[in-house]
Amino acid sequence: MELIEVKKMRTKQIAVTNGLLLLALIFYFILVSYLHVTVTGLFLVMGAIILIQTIVGILKGNSTKSFIPIFEKVSNYEKEKMGIEWRRQRKMSYIWNILLSGWMFLQSYWSRDSSDPILIDVTFTILLIIFITAIINISLITHIRKIDRSTSVSDIKGYTWKSSLIAIVVGLGFGLVIFVLTILYVMLDLG
Repeated sequence: MELIEVKKMRTKQIAVTNGLLLLALIFYFILVSYLHVTVTGLFLVMGAIILIQTIVGILKGNSTKSFIPIFEKVSNYEKEKMGIEWRRQRKMSYIWNILLSGWMFLQSYWSRDSSDPILIDVTFTILLIIFITAIINISLITHIRKIDRSTSVSDIKGYTWKSSLIAIVVGLGFGLVIFVLTILYVMLDLG
């Protein structure tokens, strides 16, 4: 694939990813604002969506088929470029998704006695969205640069494990930052 074609593909990938993120956020706000979704229901639905998505991915096997054409094109490109590391990366993403789905179901179970609808604090939610969007885009751009700059399969060897370890560290750091910001925000709001 030519460099110009790869750049166009990656630009579309980033645009579509951010567009889908925006649609998901709009859908979330509609659900929370108009349907008065409870915490239990939200975690249950999120866990189910992640689990279904993971099962579909596992059943697809090594197929790169996607109902979003740009993602299929990216998958074909990365599968060819990464070789066996592409399959490892997919398997690792399935493991992470199963763990995340289980965590969502556990959160749903723990909050099962709560019937209060989710209330949105606009300022905190906007800051959280900006932070999450930044993390998603930074990780996507880092992944794109690593794959596109590699010249052989040996350049990517071990990429899945390294990126998973980095994701764990960044995730823990992200969780800590969110926890501290939440505590500070609540304390300032109450004070």
